Amino acid sequence: MSRPGKAAKASLAAITLAASALVPSVARADATDVTVTTTFDRLDPARVATFEVTVKSASGVTDVRANVRYASSTAEPYATIPFTRTAGTDNDGVWHAEFHPDIQARPGANGVEVLVTTADGATTKRNTGFVDCYTTTIQGFTSAPAVIDADHPDVTLHGRVMLQKSRDVEPEPAPSARVVGAGPDVTTGADGSFVQQASGEAAPRSEVPRQGALCGVTVHAGTTVRKQATVTTGQIVSIKPYADRADVVVRGRVVRQGAAGAVPVPGQKVSAVLDAGTPGAASLTSDATAADGTFELRFTASRSGALSVATGDTAFLTGGSADLGRLQVRRTTRFDNLRILPQTVGYDALLYAYGYLRDYSSVSLPDRPVLLEFSTDKKTWKQASTVRTEDNGAIYLSDASLKKDGYWRVRFAGGPKYAPVVSAPQYVDVRYRTWIYSFNASPEPVKKGKTITVKGQLFRYMDKQMPGPNAPVSLYFQAKGSSKWTQVATVKTASNGWFSKTFKASQDGTWRASYNGSAAYLASNKPTDYVDVQ
Repeated sequence: MSRPGKAAKASLAAITLAASALVPSVARADATDVTVTTTFDRLDPARVATFEVTVKSASGVTDVRANVRYASSTAEPYATIPFTRTAGTDNDGVWHAEFHPDIQARPGANGVEVLVTTADGATTKRNTGFVDCYTTTIQGFTSAPAVIDADHPDVTLHGRVMLQKSRDVEPEPAPSARVVGAGPDVTTGADGSFVQQASGEAAPRSEVPRQGALCGVTVHAGTTVRKQATVTTGQIVSIKPYADRADVVVRGRVVRQGAAGAVPVPGQKVSAVLDAGTPGAASLTSDATAADGTFELRFTASRSGALSVATGDTAFLTGGSADLGRLQVRRTTRFDNLRILPQTVGYDALLYAYGYLRDYSSVSLPDRPVLLEFSTDKKTWKQASTVRTEDNGAIYLSDASLKKDGYWRVRFAGGPKYAPVVSAPQYVDVRYRTWIYSFNASPEPVKKGKTITVKGQLFRYMDKQMPGPNAPVSLYFQAKGSSKWTQVATVKTASNGWFSKTFKASQDGTWRASYNGSAAYLASNKPTDYVDVQ
């Protein structure tokens, strides 16, 4: 037999399996440094698989054998191979075995489970295997044309699939072999020949996958792709800001510079990108172009930035981009725990507004100008005061010149990053304050059955202090030792604001006067006076 050539040596090396692919068993054997090497020369007429096992064991190896399985590691073994030690000792030796597979009955992958048993009663497992198939080649392979582009994307591939059973015989045709890789799968003819048609593939190839007794083989066409440039256009056709985001619609088109001019590019991936080329770049969405090269992208943006659309390079085309301008999205703002107090207030008194200014995610907004505004009709608003928010977004506003009923609100005008916000109008009722002076129940003390005179003077506060005429004042009495007030009379004030009423003294107790207010006046104070009845 002649010495193997370079092709045979390559075939031989391709099926030599190192121990790195081996899996140890779970047994705690004293076998160490267990390696298994498998050699299978497909072009050897004898077609013999050779296995070599090297083992070190303190207790000594008592047996080495292997189970051979077909196609699956869980299949039942179809053969058991005994090993013979050919070098060293049972404690440090080399074991060999040979196996003659049957390619007609079991072509393809064969798994081999090697079992090493040592004197301590444990068994160590290693897995290896070999692929039993005939060397396969594609002869006379050609492809045309040599240069393709998007206008001329078709390639025709020719070849002939041959198999070689051993190095002692010439390769022979492989009829009915399946060829894949370029366009639809084809099957070889009786002489092993095939013709494939590829379209739109940048690297067309003919591939014979491993099948039956055939080994696999792949041949690539030496095709050169001449890329065409693309032009991407687009524009924002609608934008609807809402709730801290913006729904955006972008439409455009992608064309390529074909031999006859601009040609639509269907199926091209187009992406909408915010702030392209920066560390904060964000891809918002992507979609493929339609048959006429047009696209429509719909997405939601949560921040402002430079918006663009871009297409990437493909096998036949170079990518492109189009700047669509700046997308302006402002975050929604809101007032938290906002209060405008009091809702009923005295004339020329102080009004307070307090709360917090925050964005939609509850982040406080410090150092922002906030306005307190007033309106009598909820249509025309006038600024009353302004303040900048505290570090925690807190708002403290006040107005000290309340003289009219009306509506009050707090407003943040917004800015480049934040949308404006206005609180709901709060109606504030402004009334004149009142006060009872010189209240007295006399005489003190008084004899039982005698007359008690209860009197005082009611004043109202407008732009200046004035008596309160013709106003009802309620008089109350609380007997000594009781917690209950009993209304005993209502009297009208005179033009000078004075009121007076007499009662018969019956028991010790406290007298009280009160003006209970009206739509225009606040209730007065409630002065009291104790009278001792003897």
